[in-house]
Amino acid sequence: MVHWADYMAEKIIQEMGDKEEYVVESGITPSGYVHIGNFREFFTAYIVGHALRDRGKKVRHIHIWDDYDRFRKVPKNVPSEWKEYLTMPVREVPDPWGCHDSYAEHFMSLFEEEVARMGIEVDFLYASDLYKSGEYAEDIRLALEKRGEIKAILDKYRERAKQPPLEESWQPVMVYCPKCRKEAEFVSWDGEWKVAYKCSHCGSEGETDIREGNVKLRWRVDWPMRWAHFGVDFEPAGKDHLAAGSSYDTGSEIMEKVFGKPAPLTLMYEFVGIKGQKGKMSGSKGNVILLSDLYEVLEPGIIRFIYAKHRPNKELKIDLGLGLLNLYDEFDKVERIYFGLGKAKNPEEEEELKRTYELSMPKVPKRLVAQAPFRFLVNLVQMPHLDESGIIEVLKKQGHLPDKLTEEDLERIRLRICLAKNWVEKYAPGNVKFSILKKVPELDLNQDILEAMEEVAAWLEAHEEFTVDELNNVIFDVAKKRNINSKEWFKALYNVFIGKDRGPRLASFLASLDRQFVIRRLRMEA
Repeated sequence: MVHWADYMAEKIIQEMGDKEEYVVESGITPSGYVHIGNFREFFTAYIVGHALRDRGKKVRHIHIWDDYDRFRKVPKNVPSEWKEYLTMPVREVPDPWGCHDSYAEHFMSLFEEEVARMGIEVDFLYASDLYKSGEYAEDIRLALEKRGEIKAILDKYRERAKQPPLEESWQPVMVYCPKCRKEAEFVSWDGEWKVAYKCSHCGSEGETDIREGNVKLRWRVDWPMRWAHFGVDFEPAGKDHLAAGSSYDTGSEIMEKVFGKPAPLTLMYEFVGIKGQKGKMSGSKGNVILLSDLYEVLEPGIIRFIYAKHRPNKELKIDLGLGLLNLYDEFDKVERIYFGLGKAKNPEEEEELKRTYELSMPKVPKRLVAQAPFRFLVNLVQMPHLDESGIIEVLKKQGHLPDKLTEEDLERIRLRICLAKNWVEKYAPGNVKFSILKKVPELDLNQDILEAMEEVAAWLEAHEEFTVDELNNVIFDVAKKRNINSKEWFKALYNVFIGKDRGPRLASFLASLDRQFVIRRLRMEA
């Protein structure tokens, strides 16, 4: 089965022809926090570019920050006084939190740092710089020249949607007042480089040169202009942009009839959410999960894997609860399969899993880096007597890690220990959390259970070295010998150590504790 990114890469080559360089694009308006839903657009562009590179093609991934868009509304988490900056470019609105040069930069810098941790190479381009440098000046002038054609295209789609046509005074551009920087009224264009304006905010009026960057294309014209300007071959889009008559349809026609080039290929991506969270995430509302939040509990490679294995047109719900443990298990299994240390159900599935892993990684490791099982780490990090080195020793002793570890191995293990601690603290349900009882509990245990506990204690006393399987067999055998119900037996043992009816896998758990402590506790000694 062909991976969706490979399918898209082949389609681009077939339809766009053999090119010296292919351009994939993503873009976001930094009007709020850039969340894990926004990241799907970015990653979809990246992974299709990855698939093109794997075919020996040169690829440029550009990410356009639409930081020259208007500041449209004051979000809930921003002081109401910021209404005085409405209609200014978001790049020129002050940062309400005072830590960056502007409102837009506050959100852009965080996302750029997050992406850097992914190991993904991308060219971040800023609309504010592109407009102010005069980069788009010729494109803006062309749009003004072709105003009638652009309006006719937009009106055609508006008619289909049973909307009234655009006003006769409509222009494909808007103007930022050179003095107060708020949106001003477009008055006229001289047919060359000058646009006359009138500002209702500060009362100024006059002319501004298109090359100075105060004249900006409106969204439905700006998008196809960018495609033409940078020679974009592929850009994913949300379903709102791909609905009939929406910005992709109008953009495609404007691209062909005004800019004289074929529209790029696209791929619709669905929303991303968190399992159990209601409603759509919104960067301006603040109800968002960021990549930074995922980094607290997931390795970068696993985050990439989540997005790579799901087709973009399928809604994605990330489970930060118990499902996260299954996700680690799944990823580790796929990684072992890739390095020939595991098997899938059949050859077809194996190839698909290997390819998904390959596409998840900007650079595939040369070997399998040591995998500390996350599910077991969740238990180990809750044991107060184990520090980082103690946890590593337990993992070695129980056969989860090799005796010799490289610095690369240790770096990954340390990261997973930290992530497991974070998960227990932030997302683990109550039935996963536990603490070792400091005092011997007062329990009404029958004689058979007490005798069985003594036999396990005696066995541990006689065996300084043992495997988890050996201990597990002893635990089951002493109960079976006395016809103790398994459920009753395990319940008693969990209550003796953690005061709960259930807990982590018993043999692994007891083997992780200090042997003398386990012996004393089984004998109900202080």
